[in-house]
Amino acid sequence: MLSIVAQDRAPVVQSIDLSTPFAPVLFSQDGRSHIAYELHITNFQPVDVTLHALTLTAGGVQLVDVRDAELQRHLVRPGFRNDYATPQVVGPGQRAVVNVWFALPPATAARTITQTVEFTLMRPSGAVAAVVSRQVDVQPPTSAPAVIGPPLGSGQWVAIYDPLLKGGHRTALYTIDGRARIPGRFAIDFIAMPPSGGMLTNPSPKPADLNGFGSDVLAVADGTIAAALDDTLDDQPQPVAPEVASGNYISLDIGGGRFVFYEHLQKGSLRVKMGDRVKKGQVIARLGSSGSTSIGPHLHFHVADTNSLLAAEGMPFGFDQFTVFGEFASVTALVNGEPWRPGQVARTWKTTRPSPNVVMSFR
Repeated sequence: MLSIVAQDRAPVVQSIDLSTPFAPVLFSQDGRSHIAYELHITNFQPVDVTLHALTLTAGGVQLVDVRDAELQRHLVRPGFRNDYATPQVVGPGQRAVVNVWFALPPATAARTITQTVEFTLMRPSGAVAAVVSRQVDVQPPTSAPAVIGPPLGSGQWVAIYDPLLKGGHRTALYTIDGRARIPGRFAIDFIAMPPSGGMLTNPSPKPADLNGFGSDVLAVADGTIAAALDDTLDDQPQPVAPEVASGNYISLDIGGGRFVFYEHLQKGSLRVKMGDRVKKGQVIARLGSSGSTSIGPHLHFHVADTNSLLAAEGMPFGFDQFTVFGEFASVTALVNGEPWRPGQVARTWKTTRPSPNVVMSFR
């Protein structure tokens, strides 16, 4: 006689949605291969979700393992203050964004990354631990970053940025025309190396050349001027309206769907207009302090995929050549006037990107 065995139903555990609107991109930083992108985690459930860990693997090699407090450093919460106390707790209908930026282990290829998130569903019947994984493809080599010339001339410069700074360029999402983007994902702010070895805080009287004010700004490649606005005064009271946050700026089309942005230029210093053809190394403006310049005069510099200040995705880039002499411990150390840390020897790099907060020259 045929025996009929009842089939058990597999449990259904709804969890979180993982998405990567900007595909992981490979780039070189100080000669090492790095990957950067954002993992968006959305909670569609009617209960809180607490995020615990993110691990990334490729070809059986673990690339990233961030947990608890370290994971929280990578998290931003759209719509919440940057100092939001519990970024790891994602309420019903809310989203968290994990900012991913890491160096690949030597001799490691990563064409596809497996993302694994460990979390807890805070159900009324009790907490339920869960894990979810999803793969994402790295952008193909045909999307290799642009290698460009110096945006500034002789002298030593500080390359200011922090990939995990909440409220910084890399973590700032702008929703324009129905789509969220990060135009400053790879942005660098440049100031002249302070003669004292530390940034001046509230200088009085202010030196005329503070932070390199008035220094020549250069075309980093042959190209066409896609935008050139010169309508904002330097040293305006902060904060300023979003429409003028960039201050006076130039957008340079260098081909291949890449646009170079130079922001906070000195009022009246622009030497080009829209449609002009320029040559690599040509002086196009001067470093200024127009727009949103909380650190004083500086050159905001980034590369994007379209001719728009905010409705664009920031793209990686490297410089032909630069020499590193040392570094500041952090952006906070720099703005607090703490001294830089000279390296034992100066080191010259080619076709790569500088590390955060280094003191460098374009030689």
